[in-house]
Amino acid sequence: MSEVSEERPAQNLNRADVEASAPGLLEPVYTHVERFPSGSPESVAYLHEHGFVVVAGALQTDERAKALALTWDYLESLGTGIDRNDWTTWDDDRWPTSVHGGILPGIGIGHSAAQWFIRSVPAVKKAFAAVWGDDDLLVSFDGMALWRPWALKESWKTNRGGSWLHIDQHPITRPGQQCVQGLVSLLPTSPKTGGNVLIPGSHKTFAKIPELYPARLGRVPLGVDHFRFPSDDPLLCETPPIMSHLEAGDLLLWDSRTIHCSGGSMEAPLEAPELMRAVSLVCMMPRRLTPPKVLEQRKRAVENVISTTNWTDRFINADKFPQILMEPHPERFRRPSPPILDAAQRRMVGY
Repeated sequence: MSEVSEERPAQNLNRADVEASAPGLLEPVYTHVERFPSGSPESVAYLHEHGFVVVAGALQTDERAKALALTWDYLESLGTGIDRNDWTTWDDDRWPTSVHGGILPGIGIGHSAAQWFIRSVPAVKKAFAAVWGDDDLLVSFDGMALWRPWALKESWKTNRGGSWLHIDQHPITRPGQQCVQGLVSLLPTSPKTGGNVLIPGSHKTFAKIPELYPARLGRVPLGVDHFRFPSDDPLLCETPPIMSHLEAGDLLLWDSRTIHCSGGSMEAPLEAPELMRAVSLVCMMPRRLTPPKVLEQRKRAVENVISTTNWTDRFINADKFPQILMEPHPERFRRPSPPILDAAQRRMVGY
């Protein structure tokens, strides 16, 4: 299934498009790309070729509405005074701690009812199962990215597109395809909202990174799966970054070797008292890749309401992120209770 676009397709963009938009700093080009049914062979082929793919309508209208309502339930249950109907209560003194791209990584969000509901929608798992050729999958305990309406408060504006392009896989210790990440967009995107930024096909140059950036890569510990590119790197201009359009409910998948980040509004946003962006970060990998020790850590993470990163074959506690640890008053947040999971969800934990 595809969709006709007024924008040029990603593969037809050229270096001049980027250089004309913002010399010295890469800016994404907003574009529509093909959208595919969940689990289709075409979606997997597109992912392998371009390093990303858009799965159409992984969440249906009623599922999106429920997921968004559960997200607000989580925010209001923190006990800081957030009210979904009053944007003046969404300021930093009440909002959960965020990291790059407006991501909320910890404080129990990885085990919120919203996240477990979204992970359990059949079309979400179906998309990952097709990628791996394996239905026995473990799910990450990721958080969400929730963007407040910065037209109403300038300080809420998130990172500029192209300003922190990176990959989430170490080129030396994790060669080849190791992980496919994902996000479910609960709201539609547009140039006014911003969204995820990707460089199509960049996963194909992953193996060259140690040769191209020896000093920069040398500063990254071998156990850290994050490499950030210089924002003015001319090599990144060979294929311009795009910001792919997403309909509400779409699932965006990308290879962890694909250069990506998120980017804020490309046009003046609407002055509306509502979230600009609400995405669920979700990743699934085959159980067979996960050591027994990690399986036990994952079980304890559910009991202790601990969030993680996208990886399921190693355990990385997102509540240990520096931004979370530097929170001056962590006691102000009331963490959710451990989730009550059904048999299928427990299987995705590692039981």
